[in-house]
Amino acid sequence: MITPIKAFEDNYIWLGALDNRSTFCVDPGDAKPVIDYLTVHQLKLELILLTHHHADHSGGIEKLIKLYPEVRVCGPKDHRLPKSYYLDDDNAPIEFHSLKFSVLHTPGHTATHISFFEPNKAWLFCGDTLFSAGCGRIFDGTALQLFASLELIRKLPDNTQIFCAHEYTRQNLRFAQTIEPENDDVHAYYQALMQSPLRCSLPSTLAIEKKVNPFLRTHYAHLQQGKCSAELPSETKALLTLKHLRQQKDNF
Repeated sequence: MITPIKAFEDNYIWLGALDNRSTFCVDPGDAKPVIDYLTVHQLKLELILLTHHHADHSGGIEKLIKLYPEVRVCGPKDHRLPKSYYLDDDNAPIEFHSLKFSVLHTPGHTATHISFFEPNKAWLFCGDTLFSAGCGRIFDGTALQLFASLELIRKLPDNTQIFCAHEYTRQNLRFAQTIEPENDDVHAYYQALMQSPLRCSLPSTLAIEKKVNPFLRTHYAHLQQGKCSAELPSETKALLTLKHLRQQKDNF
């Protein structure tokens, strides 16, 4: 069972508990809500998955290590993180009891961002690379990296559940409505979520995102129109469209 643990203003720390009470969590930026949940439900934290170095994702790890000294941390190789967090082999799956997480290299938001995909459960923990109806800002990564990362995610199975790290869905859908005002799927998704404006909107699914997320729809000609030359190769047009959309969203 995967549970969203709220942190800060709009973060989610994802916590997965197995039948034997062994537990993993993803991007624990704040230790307290994780500790509180583990204590109330008598769970044992054994694994921390970390997508990138930003403090709102990594800030609670040291406190969790002190309380659970046997916990294993699996994160990207990044000089801004302790080396003890680094994955030994970021091309090998992470085995956790019956689960096996593939490590996907998904830079763009940051240069070393990674995501975790459990193919048998169809779970994707993608940090700040992909949001529902949106994607992460580009900090020390590049637009080309982000485009490649989103393309990698777009090719996963449609039933993939998208566990991203922030509750941005309603705001992202408002932006998507300005980009595709005739997209009925965007309007319907937004209206459904606004029936319960405080409810957690996640996880989404990749099938939904392909219908409503403009950053996964940059290959469509109507989105490319006015953003790049029609004579360019198709992948170049999609990349330039992504870059243009990201700039628009930054100023939205």
